[in-house]
Amino acid sequence: MRKVKIPTDLQGEDWGRYPKAGRPGQSGGRLCGMSRTTIHELSEAGFIRTVAIKKPGAIKGIRLVYLPSLYAYLESLDKDGAAKLASEEVAE
Repeated sequence: MRKVKIPTDLQGEDWGRYPKAGRPGQSGGRLCGMSRTTIHELSEAGFIRTVAIKKPGAIKGIRLVYLPSLYAYLESLDKDGAAKLASEEVAE
């Protein structure tokens, strides 16, 4: 079995693996409380950064999430939510 060599710039605490997929009758894994599908949707929409690592010619591989981009996205939601609440309080 050949092992995939993960590039050095993708090693470390800044990158995390996608959560495990759910199976019938079992729930899947979570990353920061979000499901694999939600993480994928955020990546596709360009809100967070992800990379795929595959062997040459392989169909499957592993996908890593750039955690600082995920944390920044979550903080932006918190700031937007706080701003929305503040504007609602002023309107009352």
